[in-house]
Amino acid sequence: MGAKTIGLSRDLLIHPGETIADVLEERNITQKELARRAGVSEPFLCDVIRGRKDISKGLAKGLEYALGVKSSFWLNLQANYDAELLMLDEEDSIEKEERSVYVKMKEIVAYLKRQSKIEESKTESEAIISLRKYLRVNRLTGLKSFATDGAIRISDKKTVDPYILGAWICMCQADALDRKLSSKFDKAKMDKLISALKRIMKKHADSQPELVDLFADYGVDFSVAPNFRGAPVQGYLAKKNEEHYQMVLTIRGASADIFWFSLFHELGHIANGDMGKQRSYIDSEDNSDGKELAADVFARNALIDPVDYDLFIQKKDFGIRAIKAFADSQDIPDYIVIARLQHEQKIPSTRFTKYKVTYKWMMRDV
Repeated sequence: MGAKTIGLSRDLLIHPGETIADVLEERNITQKELARRAGVSEPFLCDVIRGRKDISKGLAKGLEYALGVKSSFWLNLQANYDAELLMLDEEDSIEKEERSVYVKMKEIVAYLKRQSKIEESKTESEAIISLRKYLRVNRLTGLKSFATDGAIRISDKKTVDPYILGAWICMCQADALDRKLSSKFDKAKMDKLISALKRIMKKHADSQPELVDLFADYGVDFSVAPNFRGAPVQGYLAKKNEEHYQMVLTIRGASADIFWFSLFHELGHIANGDMGKQRSYIDSEDNSDGKELAADVFARNALIDPVDYDLFIQKKDFGIRAIKAFADSQDIPDYIVIARLQHEQKIPSTRFTKYKVTYKWMMRDV
C-alpha cells in the first residue's frame, strides 16, 4: 500500500503492543511473568503484543501495577494508534464517485480556502476529508440530499447541479453554527424592522455589517454569500429553531435594487409563515404554488405603499423630480422606484440608469 497523507502506510503504523514488547526486552521480563503481574492471561497479552488485540482499560490498569507506568500512558498509545488508523480508513473510503464530485466543487473549495475556512491540502484525498469535515457530511456524494433543506430561491434560467447546491446549503449552515442570537423573532415587530431596513437602505454604503446587527436584534441570522456555477441561488431561508431564522442572500451583479428586493422577498416568506413546520421546499423564480407570488407582493408593498403607488401611477408623471419626490415620501432611495417603473415597463429600461446604484462590497468575496 502506498504512502498516505499523514506520512504512513498501514504496514508502518506502530501498534501499542510493540511498546509493551520493548519494555519487556528492556527490563528482561517474560510475557508469562508480565501477564501474571498484570492479571491477564498470557494468550491475551501475546495477542496484544502482536497487534491482534487492543489495550483494554483492564490491561492498562494492570500494566500500571506491573510496570509502574500510568494507565493513561497505555490508553493514550491505543487512542493515538486508533486515530491514525481511522485517518487511513478515511482515505480508503474515498471512492471514484466522490472524487468526481470533488472535482465539480473546485470553485467552492477555492472560495473556502480564501476565507480560511479550510486549509491548503497536499493531496486530493486530504482535501476531500477536509471538505467533509467543514461541510459536516460523511461523503461528498451525499450532498445532493441537502438540495431541498430550506426555502431556496433559484433562478430556473440556469443549470442546477444538486451536489453544488447541496454544498452551498451546507456551507451556509456551517457558517451559522457559531453565530448566536439573543433576541427571538416576533412577527409583531415586522413594521419596525421594515422601517429600520429602509433607513439603512438610504445610506448608499457598505450596509452588510449594519444589516447583520439589525437582523440579529429581530431574531434573524443574516449573511451574504457568493453563488457558484451549478447553484444559481438567489436567497436561502431556514429555521434555526422555533425562535430564530437564518437568511442568506447571494451576490447578483452588485445591483442595489435587486439586492433590496430579494431581501424583502425573503422577509416576505417569514412574514407569510411559508416555512410553517416544514424546513424544506424549493422557492424558484417561477414557482406557481402561490408562495413565490405572495412573497413578491410583500416585498413590493413593504418597499412602497400600494395605495400611494397607485396614485403616483395615475398622475403619469415619471420625470426624475416626480420620482425623487415620491421616493422621499416612501422613505426609500429613488433607484427603487426607477427599478419598479422599469420592471413594469412604465419607463424604458435604459432611462435614468445613471441613478441606479451598485454596491462595491457585493463585488468582493464576502
